[in-house]
Amino acid sequence: MRFKIRLLPERGGLLPYNYNHFLAGVLYRAFRAADLELAKSLHESRDIKLYTFSELKGGVPVSRGLRFNDSACFYLSSPRDRLMRTAVEGLLDSGSISIGPLSFRLESMEVLKPPTFNGSSLRFRTLSPICVTTKKPKDGRLVQWDLYPKEPQFYTNIRRNLIRKYELLHGHPPENIDLILGTPTWTKPVRLRIKDTYHRASHMAFEARGSKELLHVGYECGLGEKNSMGFGMVEVDDSS
Repeated sequence: MRFKIRLLPERGGLLPYNYNHFLAGVLYRAFRAADLELAKSLHESRDIKLYTFSELKGGVPVSRGLRFNDSACFYLSSPRDRLMRTAVEGLLDSGSISIGPLSFRLESMEVLKPPTFNGSSLRFRTLSPICVTTKKPKDGRLVQWDLYPKEPQFYTNIRRNLIRKYELLHGHPPENIDLILGTPTWTKPVRLRIKDTYHRASHMAFEARGSKELLHVGYECGLGEKNSMGFGMVEVDDSS
């Protein structure tokens, strides 16, 4: 299930470019307001959260952040109906939300029709950058290392991560685990700070084909890692 959430700015100012944790906090507060038990389980879980959200659209970039003069929007997606119902209820009850120093009024929420996943090739583009990591030895210890689309392991790790998400949702592996992510037609590396940690990720457009189960999970949960912090959301690119 996927929602498009439209917002109207109530108080002016600049939103810092590194705002992911602000928007993640908005969603957590919505979960907590509507379902304290669900919010607690999400907060305490160290496993994949199985939801993702997009970047905030509609901002005008200036030297130190984004300025919102008109409406803004973001997308929220998850295969778990309870989670989505809780988020919607919590956001509706609040009426207005604070994202960092800015205040917005909730204008509307729209349920989006999902694409058809039948194993044929689909073109995707990112709504938030994809984060993929691995462990590499350095100075006698293993350290986290960010991967980029030019590295084969980037795609291997995405596929493994999708299989894990499917298993969490359904309790068993998918029947078809074949998945091919094509060479991107464009990429844009980004570096985002979440509190005190920097994360390197990639915006990209690419074709994918294979397991409809894995493609569906990737569309609803996000590709790669840290989806609940606003990484890895994709949409089907049906432009010619």
